[in-house]
Amino acid sequence: MDMIAIDIGNSTVNLSVFVKEQMSPAEHIGAAEQDRLGEMLVRFRGACGPQPLGAKTVPVVVSSVNRKSLAVVEAAVLKGLDQNVLLVGREVPLGMKLAIENPETVGTDRLLTAYAAYEVVQAAVVVADFGTATTINCVNDQGIFLGGVIMPGLHLAARSLKDYTDALPLVEPTVPEFEIGINTQMAIESGIYYGAIGALRELVERYATTLGKWPQVVLTGGYAELIAKKCDFADSLAPDLCLSGLYLAYQQYQAAQEAQEQG
Repeated sequence: MDMIAIDIGNSTVNLSVFVKEQMSPAEHIGAAEQDRLGEMLVRFRGACGPQPLGAKTVPVVVSSVNRKSLAVVEAAVLKGLDQNVLLVGREVPLGMKLAIENPETVGTDRLLTAYAAYEVVQAAVVVADFGTATTINCVNDQGIFLGGVIMPGLHLAARSLKDYTDALPLVEPTVPEFEIGINTQMAIESGIYYGAIGALRELVERYATTLGKWPQVVLTGGYAELIAKKCDFADSLAPDLCLSGLYLAYQQYQAAQEAQEQG
């Protein structure tokens, strides 16, 4: 069965459609553009052919860390496709073992990216998601999610320097021309950019001590391509890893449903 995947982040909504197990190029819209959702959903549905057993709907599987945007997406799916969404953590469980406290409070985006990365690597992996927030999460060789860290994303770091100082300018995250800033703007650019890479390196080293081995390092999220330009210890780049995680989670859920019906 084909599937529409929607990853609702803090500041963007990321969408893709899986047709015959192939993911279409992801599309990204900001919070102010959510009036486009209806048109996008109808277009995605039109890209899907006839479904198995004559199913009239294509599942819309969602991960969300933004309750307000989730309500908008649910309304758009109901209006445009006359169906409800399947939300990871509500209708769709994520069958990944967790070694953390209060698992219900962990963002499903963190779990889905970790799950998707482990399914490919099948070994210890660190997933660094550079979005509105930066999260750096660790999975061991047995596929158990051990937890991680959450820190301000690149833009949030830049915004905080502008908002909480008297004279510092707002800068856009970029690859700095020089490591040592020769003016204020360049100093901020370098501090934010190399500070993020340095934090990632430090954390991977510490995770490696816990794991007893150096893990694979996967970059994802909106700023992942930017970070990858100078992050020489990253093994792979997958900017829309959460969407792949949604597809894998739905496959697992669907297989469990079928097994239950047959049993």
